[in-house]
Amino acid sequence: MKTTETISHEAGNPEAWICLCGNHPSGDGFFPCDAKGNEVDPVPSEWTTNAYVCHKCGRIIDQHTLAVIGQKAK
Repeated sequence: MKTTETISHEAGNPEAWICLCGNHPSGDGFFPCDAKGNEVDPVPSEWTTNAYVCHKCGRIIDQHTLAVIGQKAK
């Protein structure tokens, strides 16, 4: 059985994510993205995934579950 990777957040602050690579909002940050991990503007016409990409390692993260759902191609 495969375990799903999930990121965490700072204690007491669910808005301050910490990626598995160590990235955090005041570091490289996280940005709204499409299914391939490409950054998009957070408007309904462009941001249809509700996912964010880690700007440091390229992991694609579901904003609701904090599960890693993909990896941006290099």
